[in-house]
Amino acid sequence: MRIVAWIAVALAAGACREPAARPPAIRFLHTFGPQETELFNTTMAERGIAVESLLAPFARGQQVISEILHAQNCPDLIRIDATWLPGLVAGGLLAEAPAALVALDWTPEAAALAQLDGVWWSLPQSVDGLIVLHDVETPAPASPSLADLLAAARAARARTGPYPLGIRVDGYWFVPWLRDEGGELAAPEGIAGEGAVRAMTRLAALFGDLVPPPPPSGSEDPEEMRRWDAHEVAYVITGPWQFAGLRDRARIAVSPLAHAPRGGQLLVVPRCAKHPGDGWRLAGELTSLLVEARFADAFAAVPTRRAALDAAPALYRAAEAALAGAAMLPRVPVTPLLFDDLQPALWAVVAGDATADEAVAGVRRGWQRLTKPVARPAARPAAGPALAPEAR
Repeated sequence: MRIVAWIAVALAAGACREPAARPPAIRFLHTFGPQETELFNTTMAERGIAVESLLAPFARGQQVISEILHAQNCPDLIRIDATWLPGLVAGGLLAEAPAALVALDWTPEAAALAQLDGVWWSLPQSVDGLIVLHDVETPAPASPSLADLLAAARAARARTGPYPLGIRVDGYWFVPWLRDEGGELAAPEGIAGEGAVRAMTRLAALFGDLVPPPPPSGSEDPEEMRRWDAHEVAYVITGPWQFAGLRDRARIAVSPLAHAPRGGQLLVVPRCAKHPGDGWRLAGELTSLLVEARFADAFAAVPTRRAALDAAPALYRAAEAALAGAAMLPRVPVTPLLFDDLQPALWAVVAGDATADEAVAGVRRGWQRLTKPVARPAARPAAGPALAPEAR
C-alpha cells in the first residue's frame, strides 16, 4: 500500500509540474491566407514550436495593429506589409532586430526592405512587386519600358485575341504609369502638375483596347488566372504571389517592368512584447532555409535568403532578378493611406464616371488632407481591440 501511495503522489507531483515546465506559446499576429496558415501550422507542429496564431484582416491591418500596440495588448511577433513599417517605427512601437539575425545572407532587395534609415526593424519574410508575366514561348518585350510592353501586346493580338494584356484597376498598378510621367506615390507633391492626369488618362485608355473591361472588384485573381490558363492573354502585369494559382509553372516566364513598385512582408517584434526573444526565434524559423523552401514550393514565394534563392527553381530566381530594378514606395507613414483616395478615383475614370482631371483633383484634395497635422486623441482606458484566435 505504501508503494502504491508513493507512486500516486509521484504521479500527482509530476502532473502538477508538467504545465510549469511547458514553454508558453509564442503569440503570433499575422495576415496569412488560409492555405499559408495551414502550411505554417503544420511546419511549426513538426518543429515542436508552440504558437498561438492570431489573424489580422489585411485590409485594415495597419490600423488594427497600431491600435493593439498602443493598447499594450502585444503579441510576440507580427507579420506586416512593408508599407506599414514607417508608421510603426515613427510611433516607437517596434524593437530592433538582433545582430545575429541581421547578419544572415539576405538578398539585397530583402535587406533594403527590412531596414529604415539604416536600422533593421524587421526580418524580410517575402519580397514582391510588379513584374511582367508571359508564356515561355511568347517573346519578352524589347525592354522593360511601358512603351515596349504595349507594343509587344499589340503584336500578340493575332494569336491571343483582342485583349492580350492583363492589368488591374488598382492604385498599385497605377504607380508605373505615374512614375513614367515623373510623379511618385507621395503626398501631396507626387500628384502635382499634369503628369498624374496624363498617367491616369493613359492607363484608363487601355481598358477596352489592349485590356478587357475590368471584372467586378474582388474577382481580379480568378479572372486573371482564367485568362492565363485559357491562353487569352500574352502578357500580365502582376506579382510573384500569383504564381501559385497558375497552372503549369514551367510555362511561366517573367520580365522586368520599368518604374515598378517593390514591396513585401516583414516580421517585426513589438517593443511591448512580453517575450521578445521568443518572437525573434519564431521570426528566425520563418526565414530559415527549410521554411523558405517550403513556402517557395507551395506558393512560389521568392526566398529572401541567398542560399534559399540559389537552391530554388529558375522561375523564382528570374522573379528576384526582375524585381531588382523595381523601387520601393516612399517610406513614410502616410504612404499606405494614399490608396484610399487613389483607388476610387482610378475606378471612376476607367468606368467613365469622371475625367482624369476631375479624379486627380479629388486625389490632390484627399492627399493634402492626409498631410495636415492631426492631434493625437487621448489614450482610451479600455484594453483596446482583442486579438481573436485564428479559426483552425
